[in-house]
Amino acid sequence: MHLYDFVSYCGMLTDKARLDAYSGALRNTVGPDTIVLDLGAGTGVFSVMACHLGAKKVYAVEVNPLIRLVEETARGQGFGDRLVVIQKLSSEIELPERANLLVSDIHGGLPLHESGLESIIDARERLLTEDAAMLPESETIFFAVSESEEIYEKNVSVFLREYGGFSLPAAERIVKNRWFSSRSDDERLLTRPAKFAQLDHRVNSDTSFARDLEWNVEEAGTAHGYRAWFESRLPGGYSVSNGILVKASTYASPFFPLEDPVDVSAGDVISARINAVYEDGGYLWSWQTKVTGNAGEVKAEFAQSLIASIIPDPKSALRRSEFFEPALGRQGEIDAFILSRMDGENLSGDIADEVLARFPDAFSSAEKAVERVYMLVERYCRG
Repeated sequence: MHLYDFVSYCGMLTDKARLDAYSGALRNTVGPDTIVLDLGAGTGVFSVMACHLGAKKVYAVEVNPLIRLVEETARGQGFGDRLVVIQKLSSEIELPERANLLVSDIHGGLPLHESGLESIIDARERLLTEDAAMLPESETIFFAVSESEEIYEKNVSVFLREYGGFSLPAAERIVKNRWFSSRSDDERLLTRPAKFAQLDHRVNSDTSFARDLEWNVEEAGTAHGYRAWFESRLPGGYSVSNGILVKASTYASPFFPLEDPVDVSAGDVISARINAVYEDGGYLWSWQTKVTGNAGEVKAEFAQSLIASIIPDPKSALRRSEFFEPALGRQGEIDAFILSRMDGENLSGDIADEVLARFPDAFSSAEKAVERVYMLVERYCRG
């Protein structure tokens, strides 16, 4: 799980279009009987907005410690009793009451980001009323064929050249089988957008998606890859997008490169099978492409996948075998000892003293031992 730092959150707070859309939607949905669950609350800006609008109760759920900053804001503005900060994963919590409004601006470049969609589904089933409003209500993911020599050069071609007699041919499968975030003023879309997925958060229970897409090329050019983006729909007619025409979006839209650039003409057909498989808290993407010319000739065929970019590790493969006999390494022994002493009777400071005495060469100072204990307390302690 990626945790944003404070500077990254500040960048989100300068995205005026995003803030305006969510504040407008909150004005349309928050009333004196509203109980808000702000999922992935970040710094708590939407939680604070909901309190200002008169929400009865707001639960700000965020695993990042930066969420604690909002507690001081809440006390200073007089609604500390209505805003409850919960610094945990939403899957680990229970609420004393069900919320009737879910705010869940959980994104990377697409709504299919880490465990965000799974968290929304879990929250809807366990923590919300049946008629709860949701922000956003729905999200649509689009793909279109893109031309940008600069993007392909900066993110693919540059890594495949020979430098001073040195080259790394094996790197080709890495750089051509992963998506990246990149923008350029020379980018243009050669096709109309095609809809990859429609997520209605009020009813959706899927976390993996696959779709066959087809585009008719409208302008001659060179196809370098697929540009993907999302559009979020919020109550009151508000929307948020990170399409290529949105220059100041918090969320950079992904670019999926083709294995090789392909010259195309108006009327050519590009078809693709695109898969997004949710596994172990993340997404494995694959995209298979076929480019067909006006006369029916096949100009190019590619099969690309994030899996193909992974360098095989024999040790890792062995460790994933059911026949592997695991044994704790040095760091595992240290953590196991600390966890064994977390029995509800020993003080954290005493545990730090014990682990330092037992593993004296593992810590450069007593403070480092204390930090190790605190880390495990934060991660595994009840309450």
